[in-house]
Amino acid sequence: MDSLTLILILPLLGALLLFLSPKSYGILSTLHVVVSAITSVALLSNVAKVLSEGTLYSYDKFLFLDSLGCVFLILIAVTGFLVNLYSIYYMKWELEDGHIHTSELRKYYALCHVFIFTMTLSVICNNVAFMWAAIEATTLASVFLVAIHKDQKSTESGYKYIVLCSIGLAFALYATVLLYSATFSTLANGKESMLFTSIMSNAKNLNPDAAKLIFVFALIGFGTKAGLAPTHTWLPDVHAEGPAPISALLSGVLLKCAMLALLRYYAITAQAVGPEFVQGVMLVSGTITLFIAGFFLIRQHNVKRMFAYHSIVHMGVIAFALGIGGAFGLFAAIFHCLAHSFTKALAFCSTGNIARIYGHKDMSKMGGMIKIAPITTVMFGAAVCSLVGVPAFAIFVSEFTVFKGAIMSGQYVAVALFAIALVVIFVADFAHFNMASFGEPKGVIVHNKEMSFMENLPLIALCALIIIFGVWHVDSFYTLVENGVKIMMGA
Repeated sequence: MDSLTLILILPLLGALLLFLSPKSYGILSTLHVVVSAITSVALLSNVAKVLSEGTLYSYDKFLFLDSLGCVFLILIAVTGFLVNLYSIYYMKWELEDGHIHTSELRKYYALCHVFIFTMTLSVICNNVAFMWAAIEATTLASVFLVAIHKDQKSTESGYKYIVLCSIGLAFALYATVLLYSATFSTLANGKESMLFTSIMSNAKNLNPDAAKLIFVFALIGFGTKAGLAPTHTWLPDVHAEGPAPISALLSGVLLKCAMLALLRYYAITAQAVGPEFVQGVMLVSGTITLFIAGFFLIRQHNVKRMFAYHSIVHMGVIAFALGIGGAFGLFAAIFHCLAHSFTKALAFCSTGNIARIYGHKDMSKMGGMIKIAPITTVMFGAAVCSLVGVPAFAIFVSEFTVFKGAIMSGQYVAVALFAIALVVIFVADFAHFNMASFGEPKGVIVHNKEMSFMENLPLIALCALIIIFGVWHVDSFYTLVENGVKIMMGA
């Protein structure tokens, strides 16, 4: 069995094992963490192989893993494991409060690994049709996790999620069909016309008008799944109502899988018609997303909805970076995927702690959190600092690179708009953070004190990662990103 097949089989076997396990919190939680750890090790071992051997292929190139895909496999492995580790403590609180039963816990853990499987398949699938199907499958795997509480609000948000994303991905299906048709007309080979690697090497021969239409459909389809405005409306409700670990996986990993698909289509179209078209479209999309989400962010008092709008904001940052284009813009877009993944996982896990402490998510009714739960407050503050691009945090690196690329390419109007959007976000975030952490705790009812060290350990690890990638030049990761840029530029 080759290594790419193994990383698909492991989470499925883990899910089956959990489905068949006894209804015991201890057994289920232990199996959940063990399966997640084994899967993550297997994923990272494939990344190491690509670094040493180059692109991996399997099943006659049906599956492949290149440097660009490795960046996203790292997110599934690292963010996925730390969030799954946090989820065993979060679900224990849910059991204690009577929000779920052990039968639902078993389904939750099993579906988490099915979710990991679908995201992994979307990253390593070289076949454009199966890649689309894998991204559609991520919706089906995660919708039951979003609506696990089965109350009216979570059920409504799950319904909205599956309907809007399925409608959006129908446009991505049109893009897939058109891409196959356009490639087949030049290659006259049905099998090769379905593979990203073959399409990319043949992209310059594609009909330019067809390529433009394909990219617009791909942007609408995968942009809906990634949370780009104006098709972002499912995202705030889903993140606000779902369990905190699922919000962390959705924002930290799933949105990036949809963005990877869009990056592939971006690279193909840029080769077919030149980069100016895709850069112009993405610049408009990114700017609109930044301002719509930024202004909605100002009005949010629900801590999970605030971070949900941040997911939209940072998908806008990635789109904006793609609009800047060139080596700097592409580097920033790919790097931002990792920086945002770790940061949003930390942010949403911290909301799990906050909701446990106060019994609600309304920041206007919190206050004095620094005295009640200092570690959670520091983790919450670190997430906010990274999200607004404070130096020494990972997101600063990519946002600074966006500024650098825009200025060096003379896109001064774009730089000004980007700066204005970031200022709005900065002011909104720190106003909310101050309200919850340092505000006057008048009439605040505290349901629980600070979490234990082990309960906070996944948050501390995520915080360490966003600082490490914000301060140090991690050579192996930078190599992957730089190689990813070369792939997108057709080198």
